[in-house]
Amino acid sequence: MNRVNEVRTLHPLAWWFWGISLAIATSRTANVWLLAIIITATIVVTFARRSNDPWAAALTIGIKIACVALFIRMVIAIIFGVPGDGRVIFTLPRIRLPEWLAGILLGGDVTSERLNFVLMESLTIFALVITLAGASSLANPKQTLRSLPGILHEAGVALIIATTLIPHFAMSLKRISQARKLRGDEKRFSFKRSVIPLFEESLERALIMAESMEARGYGHKPDAVAGGRKKAPTILILIGTGTLLFSLLQMLIGSRYAITLAFSIFCLACGLTLGNQMNTRSKYRPIPWRKEELLVMVASIGAITLAIIANFAFNPLIAVALLLTCMAPLCVTSGKAHS
Repeated sequence: MNRVNEVRTLHPLAWWFWGISLAIATSRTANVWLLAIIITATIVVTFARRSNDPWAAALTIGIKIACVALFIRMVIAIIFGVPGDGRVIFTLPRIRLPEWLAGILLGGDVTSERLNFVLMESLTIFALVITLAGASSLANPKQTLRSLPGILHEAGVALIIATTLIPHFAMSLKRISQARKLRGDEKRFSFKRSVIPLFEESLERALIMAESMEARGYGHKPDAVAGGRKKAPTILILIGTGTLLFSLLQMLIGSRYAITLAFSIFCLACGLTLGNQMNTRSKYRPIPWRKEELLVMVASIGAITLAIIANFAFNPLIAVALLLTCMAPLCVTSGKAHS
C-alpha cells in the first residue's frame, strides 16, 4: 500500500528571508570559495525541497539566465579592456576606436588581473540571481500573498504576478512544444507555431485572472475611514521608501547612512503598522510562524555574519560553518516521501 508521508515546509516569508539573507551574504564576501559554497547550498536546498508547481522552475530558469550573463560578461571583458598593468595571458588584435571612446580598448593584451576581477564580479552577480531564484522556487506565491499584511495585499498581488510570469511562460512553451511533437511537427523552432500560441495562451490566462480578480472584489476600497487620516499610512510609506533609497545612495558613495536608514525603517514600520490597523481585510486560517522558521532566520543571520568575518580571516572552519548555516532549512523541513 502506498502512502505519502507528511510534508514539512517553511513559512513562505521564511523562505524569502533565507534567500535574501544569502544574497546579502553574497554581496558582503569577496572570496570565490565562499561564493561557491553559497551557490552550492542554495541549489541543493532548492532541488531537495521544491515542489512540482510551475513557480518551482524559477531556479532552473535563473541558472540558465545567470550562465548566459556570466558568459557574456567574460566575453566583453576579453574583447574590451582598459589600459593597465598586469601579467599578460594572451593578446588579441587591436582595433582603432574613435576619439570619443578614448580610454577603451577593443582587443589588445588580456591580463590575468582583469580576468580575475571580472570573474569575481560575474560570480557575485551569478550568486545573487541563484539565491533569489531559489527563494522564488520554494516560496508558494499564494501562501506568500496570504502572509502579507493587509495594507500590502495589492502590492503583493502585483509582485507575485511578476515573479511567476517567467515560470508560466516556460511551462506554456513546454506544453506548446509537446503539442507540436504529438502533431508530427519536428521543427525545432517556428514563430507562427510557437510564439503566436504563447501570446494567445498568455492573453487568455490574463483575461481569466482579471475576471476572477474582479469577481473577488480586487481593487474595491471601502470608505470605512474618513478624512485625511487614511492617507497617513501612504505618506509615511512613501517617505520611508524615499529615505531608504537615499540611504542606499549614501552607502554606495561611502557617506554616513545610519541616521537616514534608521529614519526610513521607522517611517516604514509606522506606516505599515498604522495602515494594517486601519485595513479591514481579514485572513482565513493564517499560516503559523513556528520555531523552525525562527531557527532558519537565526541561521540566515549567522550566514551573513560568517561571510563578513571571512573577508578578514578566511579558514576552512568558517567555510564549513557557512555551508551548515546556508543548508539549515534541510534540517527543519522534509520533502515528499513515498513508501
